Amino acid sequence: MLIHGAAFVVRCHDVAMLTGSPASPEQARDFCDRWPGMLRDRLPWFVDEVGVGAPSVEALDGLVVTVVGRIGEDRPVEPVPEWYDASLAAVGWSAYGAALAEGLMAWVAELHAARAGRPLPWVLDEDPKSAYHLKPVVDLPGIAPPWRQVMGALRLAQSGGDPGRLRSVVEHNLAQLPEGATAPHRDEDALVELTALGRGRWQVSFPEDIDSRLGATAYASLEEKLGGVDGVTVALMEDRDRALLSTRSDVDEAQLELQLDRLVRSLASP
Repeated sequence: MLIHGAAFVVRCHDVAMLTGSPASPEQARDFCDRWPGMLRDRLPWFVDEVGVGAPSVEALDGLVVTVVGRIGEDRPVEPVPEWYDASLAAVGWSAYGAALAEGLMAWVAELHAARAGRPLPWVLDEDPKSAYHLKPVVDLPGIAPPWRQVMGALRLAQSGGDPGRLRSVVEHNLAQLPEGATAPHRDEDALVELTALGRGRWQVSFPEDIDSRLGATAYASLEEKLGGVDGVTVALMEDRDRALLSTRSDVDEAQLELQLDRLVRSLASP
């Protein structure tokens, strides 16, 4: 669908990935897999665009006012958020305004990640009875998806409601996270730390000196060995002490971490 702005034409997505009726399961899974990366890529643009510093709860009121004030601005933006659709255009959101909203979603997600002490574990909600059916949600108890927090707060403020609503919701959500989650314990002897990045996507972190611990020959084989772990479909060493994995969707996180730990310990054995 094309939306004609004052100076240019924006292609509006036909499928409502965050609003309205759910997308197909295949589309929803693909979108959910890529959603953390979309937020990660949008955040630095947002910071530059609104001229704001590091994420903080105290800045939320002003950011809501800023985004709502610019929500309909007719300016070019790339990429256009994949969830921007005709229903949002109909209530005055431009593609540029949707990009600002996505940046605020990324900002709020960073606040939660800082509290949790790790990247947010995004998963696809596959419960047909859920309000978030076939939409990305955070796999943390009691936490509403940051995108839903932001969209609800912006729509409320857009209609004249309290711009402080988002701050109140975020403060409530942060309070639901376990106390001390900002400083998770890490076993000093651990050789593997697994972080969920999305459905079937993982980051594996190793000690900084993993190459010397394993030795040159074993370390050189690490990527290949990771790819041979049960359930792993793709393994890529992203850095000296960090790898990215893709797995089948049914892989259990605890079991995967245990298998990876056993593998690395076997490579480290003399």
